[in-house]
Amino acid sequence: MHWRVMTYNIHHGADVDGKAALARQAALIANLGPDLVALQEVDRFLPRSRMRDQARLLAAAGGMEFVFSANLRWLGFMQYGNAVLSRRPFGGYKHLPLPDRGEKRGLLVARIDGEREPVFFLCVHLGLDHRDRRRQLSIIRRTVAALNGPVILAGDFNTTPGSGELDLLGELLRPAALRLPTFPSDRPRFPLDNVFYSPHWRTTAVSTPLSTASDHLPLLVNLCRSD
Repeated sequence: MHWRVMTYNIHHGADVDGKAALARQAALIANLGPDLVALQEVDRFLPRSRMRDQARLLAAAGGMEFVFSANLRWLGFMQYGNAVLSRRPFGGYKHLPLPDRGEKRGLLVARIDGEREPVFFLCVHLGLDHRDRRRQLSIIRRTVAALNGPVILAGDFNTTPGSGELDLLGELLRPAALRLPTFPSDRPRFPLDNVFYSPHWRTTAVSTPLSTASDHLPLLVNLCRSD
């Protein structure tokens, strides 16, 4: 069983220069053809992004299903958070708030119907402060340890492998990319985005397709079952 996994911080649908680029992002996702996509910085019905439901539009462009998880809300209907796109049906999802003294953060845990068993696909955007990230990663570790089945964790971790913070995931999850820079997209220097996976998987390919449709590059990882 092969899965093509993508993580992409879409910068609320804006390109590296801050101009509207949701259509470019949609074309990029459709052309790359991932099976699963973890999206961060996703707007829903916000004036700055023309009141669009960005996750729904990106999913439709790629012929995929989606779930959205709000970290921030205004007036009930205006939202900002994470989303997951999938070519396979969802078996459910939940939002777990993560502690942060700045912007509210959350972990989106989606259950995907696999060929042999359910796959848990987790999407996250960690905080800017290293103390908050450590607390967030500790919660993610406990969440992963409680899941029964194959796990993939993808997102913008706002830290580099050399910091040692990601070591908190320990033996539960392995990184697909150690030092592949994804930010900023026009002159990538920092490996902020990554995909981690449980021992059920092995990596067969990793790439960062070049695009300035966001301020982050997308990270694309091909996984197959190791058993």
